[in-house]
Amino acid sequence: MKALLVLALLLPASAQAGTVDCHVLYGGEEWSIDASPSANAYHVPEHAIGRYFSFKVTYVAEPERAAAINVYTYSIVSGTPVLIHQAKHRPPFIQGGSRYGFTGLNVVYEPSKGSELKYWCEQSQ
Repeated sequence: MKALLVLALLLPASAQAGTVDCHVLYGGEEWSIDASPSANAYHVPEHAIGRYFSFKVTYVAEPERAAAINVYTYSIVSGTPVLIHQAKHRPPFIQGGSRYGFTGLNVVYEPSKGSELKYWCEQSQ
């Protein structure tokens, strides 16, 4: 038991971080978008959500002072992604106690079409 505790303390933060699971609802459909800790958040792909949205989650675990989970929602009505929502969540990430994970329920509206996207994210080990 002590050996496991010592091993857990010696592992880097990214090894303990787990993944992030985001649940996206749009147009009666649900998407599940997972994010693992990444060394380069700029290379994380966006995910098309229906006809009007694109969704991206980045998870930076190291260095610890920069650790954050960032959620971006883009409008793609014009063909070019335009950022319409951004959220940054810093550790510690609340686990349990809420139906809608550590982000709570977020609702994003596409300004020209009035389309509504909902999402929430939770951390899994």
